Amino acid sequence: MRQSASASSSSGGGESHDVCEARARAYDDHYRTAGWRARPWTLQDARDELSCAIESPTGRHINGNEIMMALRRIGAPHVRGKTILDYCCGTGVASIYLTLLGAKVHAFDASPVAIEIASASAKLTGVDHLIDFHVADARDLPFDDAMFDAAFCQSALHIVADYRECSGEAARVLKPGGNIVFCEEALDGNPLLEPIRRLRRRRNAACGGHPLSRRQIEAFGRPFTEMRVYPFNLLGQVKNFWSRHLIENGSLNAMSRRFLWTLMRIDRALLAAAPKLGRVCGKAVIEYIR
Repeated sequence: MRQSASASSSSGGGESHDVCEARARAYDDHYRTAGWRARPWTLQDARDELSCAIESPTGRHINGNEIMMALRRIGAPHVRGKTILDYCCGTGVASIYLTLLGAKVHAFDASPVAIEIASASAKLTGVDHLIDFHVADARDLPFDDAMFDAAFCQSALHIVADYRECSGEAARVLKPGGNIVFCEEALDGNPLLEPIRRLRRRRNAACGGHPLSRRQIEAFGRPFTEMRVYPFNLLGQVKNFWSRHLIENGSLNAMSRRFLWTLMRIDRALLAAAPKLGRVCGKAVIEYIR
């Protein structure tokens, strides 16, 4: 039986609701103006998109393979028979990927335009009857208690962490022992990335969000039994500074790619030897266990 949290219990009350509605409308505008379209997906296409290969345009800010690592934390590719939530699903690529792997997927987003695109893509792929898409508020999820084996989210913790109900709702819908895994910008306090983040925040101010503090991610974890943080992109974050132009102009050559991959291999060695360097990494995977 579902025991829903009430959105009105927020300390922000109606103001908090208004902010959420404004952010959802801003994302609607983003999906319209950025030219997002429905398309069919094969399993390999979806995997390639989520892998964000270092030379691909989608890899500008997501450098490496942290999304696939996050998906592995929820069991992928061995998810057949599992019930999984795609949390703040956007245009539904992860939803479709997990469905093609055999999972039973439910997905939600606050943006009606995103859900429209996701649903249309699922139909073009032939899996629309296997995914339940919802326009929903993360503060009041339309799912039963202990419904999901796991949940995945690509880049929304920095928004939902603003609302105290969200963590309780995420924990409520997970089975005991289940986990929710977020791919996120790294924590705040990184002087190397702050100029880029400041520019991005100005450009996308209506969508909300900000770099997460350690206090915020720990607060989100209160309803859970365990929290784990996996840092990514120490030296690899150099891509944010010099390769975007090369990628967009199709001139990221083999030497540049080898250089970036070498930096990321060095990253793995440095982070293994000195874990505290994770504080200044460019990305993080954050896992909460019920």
